[in-house]
Amino acid sequence: MIKWAKEYSVHNKIIDEQHKALFDIAKKAYLVAENHASVGEIKSVLIELFEYVKTHFKDEEAYMESIAYPDLEYHKKIHQEITASLISLVKNIKTVNDFKEKLNIITEKWLLEHILKEDMKYHKYEKQKQLQMKENSFEVDISTESIFEEIVPEHIIYVCGCVNERHKIPHRVHLQILDGAKYNCKVCKKIIRIA
Repeated sequence: MIKWAKEYSVHNKIIDEQHKALFDIAKKAYLVAENHASVGEIKSVLIELFEYVKTHFKDEEAYMESIAYPDLEYHKKIHQEITASLISLVKNIKTVNDFKEKLNIITEKWLLEHILKEDMKYHKYEKQKQLQMKENSFEVDISTESIFEEIVPEHIIYVCGCVNERHKIPHRVHLQILDGAKYNCKVCKKIIRIA
């Protein structure tokens, strides 16, 4: 029997709690079937599952609408298909073994696959939307923009082998030296270096 795990979370407290409850009801149905319950008892648990699924789908669709999820109509269609399948399942159970087979479909296909595949889509959409909102909320403050302008000195002081000699090197030459160019003093012939 599959159990709720953190990786099934859509990071919405209400939806996650409802998903957990659906797993709990599915587990309850499984235990009822394992304990050789009657078809009536099994149907009772399935009706409980069906009623909870209706409530959950309604809340989930309201949430998707609140975040302007673009695939809401498609998601609603999937919910309708699951609901119709559950109704059919409840009506057509004849034996406990029949129910056990179909319970795997409920837990693996409807619950797990639906959460991991379809519900994760709106979670990813909402996450992406929040990231875009954060990026779009960053504005440049024009009043402080001048603070970040690079201050470039006109000359950089370099020294060589001459005693008490200082060379005023233009900034563009300084950048060339930083890139690996070598310049020698005309008097002492030694390579100049920054002071």
